[in-house]
Amino acid sequence: MLLLTCSPPRRRAFTLIELLVVIAIIAVLIALLLPAVQAAREAARRMQCTNNLKQLTLAIANYTDTNGATPLHEFRFGGDGSGGNTAGCMTWYCGLLPYMEHSDMFNALNFSYSTEWSDVASGAGPSHTVYYATVASFLCPSDGVRNNNLGFAVGNFSYVANAGHPRNILLPGDPLAGNNVPPLTGIISMAKMYQGVVFCSAAKDPTVNITVSLASITDGTSNTAALSESLINDGQGNSPDPRRNLNYTNSALVEKADAPVMSVIQDGMAPGAVHNWQAWSYYKGLTWAYTDSWERHVYAHVFPPNGPNITTYSTNTFRCLEGDSAMNPTGNHPGGVNLSMMDGSVRFIKNSVSLPAWWALGTRGRGEIISGDSL
Repeated sequence: MLLLTCSPPRRRAFTLIELLVVIAIIAVLIALLLPAVQAAREAARRMQCTNNLKQLTLAIANYTDTNGATPLHEFRFGGDGSGGNTAGCMTWYCGLLPYMEHSDMFNALNFSYSTEWSDVASGAGPSHTVYYATVASFLCPSDGVRNNNLGFAVGNFSYVANAGHPRNILLPGDPLAGNNVPPLTGIISMAKMYQGVVFCSAAKDPTVNITVSLASITDGTSNTAALSESLINDGQGNSPDPRRNLNYTNSALVEKADAPVMSVIQDGMAPGAVHNWQAWSYYKGLTWAYTDSWERHVYAHVFPPNGPNITTYSTNTFRCLEGDSAMNPTGNHPGGVNLSMMDGSVRFIKNSVSLPAWWALGTRGRGEIISGDSL
């Protein structure tokens, strides 16, 4: 009698072609999924950046309510002042500390003493511990570069205040000024402490030293820019991304008297016109608390966002007149930058923004009317 045995069915293995097809399908799915993940991450980073700007701008509003003027930005050191001035090198960030739950840092700053750069570089000044403190809300999460020029960690910054436009540059409708340049048009109170000392030999200039009150923002807080973004230099001064550097053009038109704004823009966008101030670029975005005009804590409404990053020429305008820089906002958000308004709202401004609207956002009291569809 024959016994019949049932053997288990033989399993069929994947063929090479089937395996390659599966791998290809997985690769396609990853290729489709990765941009979505990156987009979601960037959306979260952009939202955090928006929140940082909102918090800083609300702090400006609270500071202004308390002190009757926007935060003071003092560039160069107090020993160069006159009339009893002893403070200096304190940025507009410093005054905001108590309004951002950083009263401990504010109390650690010595506002009546500064030995200028040695406070930062030597690590010995009375305020140096604050200069080295990193504050997360002062940094855009989309910018992963950090400036380590000093060889140790310092408190970098990503946000810059609206200084308007350089006083010598003529917006449409501006009269010729010659040597009688008008006051700065931005929102930050500024003080140039030099008076006949070291680099800046000109007398104290009342058009540079301005106090901005809420009442002086006659264009309305919803129509006046407060803060925007600025990419940090890596501390080496020669970034492959020119927006991280401080740049100039051979013509120096950006600081010549009565320079029409469109001529300045055409000059800055000419092929091969932009050059890097390598050594001065080292300090862009270095420390939020200290200022010497190389740090660049303020920006101008001349070039559009992420356009040619032109500052000034190799003269004392760079060192002494920070508000006359034409440095534009720059950021890593695709297509534009975040911009806060003086009412605390935050807008995303495209790189293709209408230039007249962009110029109008930068002035606090020219009576411009800005159409929503021009932004």
